[in-house]
Amino acid sequence: MYKVSLKARNQQFEYQCAPEETPLRAARDHFIPFPTGCQRGGCGMCKVKVLDGEYNHELIRSHEYLSDEELNNRYALACCMTPKSDLDIITIEDYEKQRTELAESIKI
Repeated sequence: MYKVSLKARNQQFEYQCAPEETPLRAARDHFIPFPTGCQRGGCGMCKVKVLDGEYNHELIRSHEYLSDEELNNRYALACCMTPKSDLDIITIEDYEKQRTELAESIKI
């Protein structure tokens, strides 16, 4: 089992995820709020930024919702990935909000 640290909806969560399980499925099993739609890589709602950790990612289903640049910069779909180590991930909504807040604080 691996530990997943997830920032979603301005909250921090930690939960366990088996190596053959997706972080999305594990979060849902622990009743953790995680933006999701189809849960099969067809909608892109569960896009995350991987801040730390190693993972496998099923590219066939996710390539439509992630550019090559995003894949190279450690973006993933939480429904199409499985952990190879502990993970630190943030939902795309929280990540973009965090970046905007940081940019605004630098301007001040």
